[in-house]
Amino acid sequence: MRIRLKNREEFKKILLMEGYSHRGLSRKLGLSEPYVNQIANGERNPSAQTAKKIIELLGKRFDDIFIIFNDNKS
Repeated sequence: MRIRLKNREEFKKILLMEGYSHRGLSRKLGLSEPYVNQIANGERNPSAQTAKKIIELLGKRFDDIFIIFNDNKS
């Protein structure tokens, strides 16, 4: 199972409403800016620990930002 953004555009709105750019978010979380950009653009999936850091910083629930999907192809 993996975690991914529920909606990229909604995530961008949340960041703006909370006063964060991708750069500002990455600095606050102690993550690289390219990694945060890749998560925000749906190119990478965050770890559970990273997803938790993001929702705690933004004051949101997990289900507001992320979904869990099953990546098993069988």
